[in-house]
Amino acid sequence: MKNIVKGAALIAQFLGVLVLAASAQNADPVLYPPTPGTPTTQADRQFRVVYEWNVMDFAYTTEDDRARALYSGEYIPKNVLISDVKPYANRLYVTVPRMLPGVPATLGYFVRPENNGRTDPEIVPFPSWAMNERGNCSALQFVQGIAIDKYGIMWVVDSGRTETLQRGNNHVICPPKLLLLDLKRNGSIVLRYEFPQEVVPIGNNYLNKIVIDDAFGGFVYITDNSGSDPGIVVFSRRLHRSWKVRENNSMRAAQNAVNFSINETQLTFSIHIDAIALGPYYNPNVQNDIDPQVDPLLANQNYERNVYYTPLSSYHLYSLPASLLRDPEYVAKATPRDVLEAVTDYGRKSSQTDGMIMDNQGELYFGLLGDHAIARWDSYKPFTPKNQVVIAKDRTHIQWVDGMGFDHEGYLYVVVNRLHNFVAGRMQANEANFRILRSKTNALGYVNTPNNVFNNDVRYKYDGEVDNSLLHYGVSSTTPVSSRLETAGIFGRGAAGGKEASLVMIAISLALAKILAA
Repeated sequence: MKNIVKGAALIAQFLGVLVLAASAQNADPVLYPPTPGTPTTQADRQFRVVYEWNVMDFAYTTEDDRARALYSGEYIPKNVLISDVKPYANRLYVTVPRMLPGVPATLGYFVRPENNGRTDPEIVPFPSWAMNERGNCSALQFVQGIAIDKYGIMWVVDSGRTETLQRGNNHVICPPKLLLLDLKRNGSIVLRYEFPQEVVPIGNNYLNKIVIDDAFGGFVYITDNSGSDPGIVVFSRRLHRSWKVRENNSMRAAQNAVNFSINETQLTFSIHIDAIALGPYYNPNVQNDIDPQVDPLLANQNYERNVYYTPLSSYHLYSLPASLLRDPEYVAKATPRDVLEAVTDYGRKSSQTDGMIMDNQGELYFGLLGDHAIARWDSYKPFTPKNQVVIAKDRTHIQWVDGMGFDHEGYLYVVVNRLHNFVAGRMQANEANFRILRSKTNALGYVNTPNNVFNNDVRYKYDGEVDNSLLHYGVSSTTPVSSRLETAGIFGRGAAGGKEASLVMIAISLALAKILAA
């Protein structure tokens, strides 16, 4: 009798486990990687102007200070242009490259639209006026690209050379450097690094856009569209070391794309590698979305990422595997042919691109300069004209799309700066020349990656010490899948749900074992 009661109890336990399993299978899928906490409406998805300026102004302490700056030529309003934007907390950080004289600060911020009573706010120099002092090589001289990681550290790249659009000898020439600023501590300097001459020559570089890779203690990839030596500069925070990757076919200007026509302004630019974006982790062993030989949820490594780039004077989009860029041994030994064979050419865009950015769901946003447009491409799909979806187009409000940035709510901010008119000397002070547009998306920025063995393993976390023992980063383990295909249910449940289902199956197995033993 005891055995019958015991068996009935075990059967009841087993049936309860089955109910749990069914509940787990029917539960809502886990969105993974992270997504915004608030839903997106159709109205939110439309790009709207949140800020616009005829000329850019700065937050001087007093009106007398502004008057002195104007009189001395330290501040020349028509020579000031914003280039990049990166939101963090309640601020929008912007770069102000010193292309012409009269730019009092090259990095600054203003507060987000929700917390700002003006539509044309003044730029507050960041971290301070002193850290933007022209001619002081310890301070910032020429900042065009910035990036902010998920820990609130701003990576600032300073090419060191001012007045890049002006001939003559009245330039500041300082060593190019990288600064890491802690935004949670009002911009205190976490790290300062000067690039060696063989990687980024003093006075002969143009460090431009930057993206952060959180793998192995932190890397950054920086485009250098120097006229004589273009390429991607790589810096490893853990190694405290940098190197440069060059590839003449994909990183140099294409002669069929040097002519620009934006709202009747005609320009001829031969500008090399410029825009850059970092894709999500993926498994290069999967040849297509549904490969019967590889189960993306269980079997293999989502260890690779693509670094997408394009010269300003080009109609094509290219990429290189991040694992190759991260490897200084490969870069030192690779022949030009080796690098060329690693490049992927995705095909043609309808126009040239300056600004672009990837979200953490694998969607690439990029400007189309000649089309006065912003487009989006799902990087899990072929780069065909059909899949390059134009999401905003306006000849008045979208004139030269430059820097982009995501905030913590899923808003995408875009700088529009009429760079074509600025370079041609055709800026009109009675017109709106600079705008920041905003659109709500269903994703966060590319830096919001799920924790995995490459960005969260204690062996690879940066602890403040330079480690020269890991000069070659081999793939020795697996990482969680970070695919929107998984979220959509194509490959089953999300990673968290998969883990729950696995635990349920273990419980079922234990229950069955008990029944059989009884």
